[in-house]
Amino acid sequence: MQSTFHARHLGAARIAGYLLECGDDLDRANSLYVWNAKVAGALGTDLGHLEVAVRNALDERMTARHARLERSGDWIDDPTGELGRDRLGVGRHAQPYRDLASAKGRVRSNRKSLSHGQVISETTFGLWHQLVSRRWSTRLWPDLAAAFPHAPNRTRETVADPVEALRDLRNRMSHHHRIWPRALEQDRAAILTVAGYIDPDLASWIEGQSDVAALLARRPA
Repeated sequence: MQSTFHARHLGAARIAGYLLECGDDLDRANSLYVWNAKVAGALGTDLGHLEVAVRNALDERMTARHARLERSGDWIDDPTGELGRDRLGVGRHAQPYRDLASAKGRVRSNRKSLSHGQVISETTFGLWHQLVSRRWSTRLWPDLAAAFPHAPNRTRETVADPVEALRDLRNRMSHHHRIWPRALEQDRAAILTVAGYIDPDLASWIEGQSDVAALLARRPA
């Protein structure tokens, strides 16, 4: 039996964009929809590997910075309020500490120990993007640049710009939005580029296990 769109389940508004792209050809629109889901899944896998590497690399540098400044406790506790802890009032946090507080809340909800590693594992890609954003360039970037030892320079934008684009990609995929209008080859390249800034071997490993290139080559006409 031929499979096709079901507006009742997928939503007429969702499939309308596919039908428009495919000249109201239902079979072609269905093929594009399925392909979009597959390439999103493959990109999500690659981006997941990169996200773990980025957060570990930046966490290592934040930990080293915390020790260098001889601050008490753990950087994820923001003992000086530098990252926004209690900035809006006791228990009312500004970013990026709000993301850390949310991560701690998820650890508590899962009834896990509130260890450094557990909290880091619950953080979002948004937190790490914020730490390399323009807002923190003067305060944090000189230390965080060392997380990307193979970047061609120590300019913040070299890392922050592709990370921002990948955060946008991740957000679109997490909401199951269509990504076929994007320059997906550029997204794929951005993943490998940032991975290479951390370690060229990491980029090679991600590329070697990836299905993205093969899927991009099979994009429905």
